[in-house]
Amino acid sequence: MEISILNYYVRKGDTLESVARETGVSAEVLKRYHNTYCSLDELIGHDLDNVRKILIPPPEKIRELRENNSIVSKQEMRPSRYLFKNFYADNYKVSEHFEKPGTEGLIISYVVSINVHKLENKGFIIKTKSSEFKKNNEVPEDKMSMLSISCMKALYPVAFTVPAQGSISGFYDYKEMIRTFRKKLQDPENFFVGEISQAYITQFRNYLDNEKLLFEKFRSTLLYQFLFPKMEWFHKNQSWEEKLYIIQNSFPVTCLMEAEYHDESDGHILTILRGNIKDDCTLQELLGGRKFPGHSEEPVSGEIICEYEKEKHTMQLLKAKIKIILKNKNKIYSTHKLILQRKN
Repeated sequence: MEISILNYYVRKGDTLESVARETGVSAEVLKRYHNTYCSLDELIGHDLDNVRKILIPPPEKIRELRENNSIVSKQEMRPSRYLFKNFYADNYKVSEHFEKPGTEGLIISYVVSINVHKLENKGFIIKTKSSEFKKNNEVPEDKMSMLSISCMKALYPVAFTVPAQGSISGFYDYKEMIRTFRKKLQDPENFFVGEISQAYITQFRNYLDNEKLLFEKFRSTLLYQFLFPKMEWFHKNQSWEEKLYIIQNSFPVTCLMEAEYHDESDGHILTILRGNIKDDCTLQELLGGRKFPGHSEEPVSGEIICEYEKEKHTMQLLKAKIKIILKNKNKIYSTHKLILQRKN
């Protein structure tokens, strides 16, 4: 190998595995070491395409990694600290389950398509598009559901900026997205007539006039919070506080979170995040989306459980299960579950 100090310069025919064998550590450990210390434009993803050099651990570090097999094994159960293009599959099947005691449950299912484009030194542009909507396993035929879906189809694809650390940070080219939407909205405007339909379309348009409000509507959904996690979630060794939206279109609350990692025998890696609401707020405040001054005599409580299943070899996201249980006066008020699975 051609090594200068701690740099290995990639040659034709090299793979991450072959370089790792020469170095004396596993491919995943080598990639993680490199990605920890390199600049953002030198990150290693699924392969060595466009990678010019690899940072090699010094001999004393290699000995440490070899001797501490438990640490190495634990690290291999986690993806890179930085988002990489192949973390996502092209399509996922999604189902959201809404349950309240004493009421009939609701299941909304759809397919979300993801297109990832890497920006030089600036993270990623990720375009999303949802389709194949069903309500309780049937294609919705009621007018308001059809109108809502038509308006969303006019908005898709929605492009977000996502930093290398993960989690959506804003819209990409918001003005162009709105221009395209206004052209495509003509179809539902012409098809759905009547006062109620036009009032809905007007309200939808008003949301689009406020970029910050529209982005918060996306970010507060269960899908966009947990489909685009912070990559640091997969590396937590101690409990931490995280701001999460428990109810869509409300305010975020502080949750105390913990993580655990499991190496599944079928070549999959399972990361489980568990948390509880820490903030002092009432159910009325959460539902209204507004906090009142003073101490809450009957604060709401809530439990969050997130399971991420990844393919061990590629670290691609295969499946995610999210459950939020909201309790009021020690009784379950609502349960919201989201199940996301790679579509083959």
